[in-house]
Amino acid sequence: MAIENKIDPDAIETLSTCESVDIKQLLDIVRKSNHRDFINRLLNLLIKNRDRSSIRIESFKEGSIIVMDGLSLVIDNNQSMNGIFTISSSEFIIKDGNCLFELHKINNEYLSYLIDLTRRIVPGNDYSLSSLLSSREKFLSMFINDELLRAALLLASFGLGDLAPIILNQDIEDIFITQDSMYINHSKYGTCRVINIDTQAIVRQFLKMANISGVKVSVDNPSGKFSITLGNKKLRISVDRWPLVEGISVHVRLHKKPFTINELINEGSINIIEAGKLTIALRNGYSVLIMGPPSSGKTTLLNALDMVLPLNVRRIYIDETDESLELPTPSVKVKSIIGKTEEVLKSLHRGYGILIIGELREREHFEALIHGINAGLQVLATTHADSIESLTNRLRVFSLIDLIDLNKFVLIIMEKIGTMRRVKAVIFPPSFDPDKQEINAIINGIMKLNHDIDNYVNYSIQLNNTLNNIGDYNESQ
Repeated sequence: MAIENKIDPDAIETLSTCESVDIKQLLDIVRKSNHRDFINRLLNLLIKNRDRSSIRIESFKEGSIIVMDGLSLVIDNNQSMNGIFTISSSEFIIKDGNCLFELHKINNEYLSYLIDLTRRIVPGNDYSLSSLLSSREKFLSMFINDELLRAALLLASFGLGDLAPIILNQDIEDIFITQDSMYINHSKYGTCRVINIDTQAIVRQFLKMANISGVKVSVDNPSGKFSITLGNKKLRISVDRWPLVEGISVHVRLHKKPFTINELINEGSINIIEAGKLTIALRNGYSVLIMGPPSSGKTTLLNALDMVLPLNVRRIYIDETDESLELPTPSVKVKSIIGKTEEVLKSLHRGYGILIIGELREREHFEALIHGINAGLQVLATTHADSIESLTNRLRVFSLIDLIDLNKFVLIIMEKIGTMRRVKAVIFPPSFDPDKQEINAIINGIMKLNHDIDNYVNYSIQLNNTLNNIGDYNESQ
């Protein structure tokens, strides 16, 4: 266990198994330690807990490379630390009706050295942001059981340790970083200003991560998006710079675990009749266009509807950021860097049955939608518009109003009232006319699902089995 100036490398693992110890308490307990021989004791722990044959050490004049299970730890001979790394705790301060979110830096020599080691981890295969994240998470999981602590250390290894209390808070939905300030959107407190943080340092780290992910933000390309996955949470990061904005601004959208259609019904985001009709429309090949203002729940609903689609139908996802699900389906994900139209044209030769396009913003994006529809694919997509009239006006400005027949789409309009995101209206095509018996059968099947299913993949499998059984019964009648 941890004592003054000495610590065993498995002390954190031992403490993290205690249910009564949270991250802040855990970090407060760990004392400063002499890190000079820490690497040796850490490696002994790793070797002790793993098959010795899975660890290989290559020694060079400059240092060593320790290879283990698809990742490598690069250690230089002097083992000097490259800087001081911090993780923060936090507290809310309500003052004069305003909300402040104050960060308190936790400086700990042991944790700084552990973070520095994590920064030296490189993947054993392709070098990308996702592989870098997964390799570092795998390394930390070798000796830290606490998922939140692992996530905090992983963020710190990218220079984002001060954001750990924000990103890991389940009630915080957005992070807004401007030239000299940072704000968060909290489900209970609303908009809060973050204090005691170096915003420019955080922005620089996001720019580095954007470059690793292949997104080059420059004067010629002043806006870019990328995403990262952290445990069961996905982060969608948008970076804008001059001349689009003054200086550089960053928006981080924190997506929680995917919501199932059952959960959206229980949350009041969609009524049960509309959910039943949407299920029938989707499984009968109708295309769906979800519209609404920013943060109104469009992507959340899109993912819930994705779980409703037959799992044996092949999908292709096209988006600038990866916000789609990992379902047990024959699918491919295309990160649209070149352009959505070009990616859709490529997908037409892949023979996929369902095309799921992320946010439709520009003329080129709607052209991609047209190509998918004209090729006979079922298409699901989202777009920013608060009404059919505003969407129609955009199509008219783009000179596409005669090329997209909205009467053939299921049109879903989302709205956000306070913290509630919900379906405002659903407009079905004139050709869609299910009978009440079919609707009731679907509704009963959905509501009989086990609400305690442990993850959305198992939920999707059970939902599909239920819907397939209903479909087989109806066909036999």
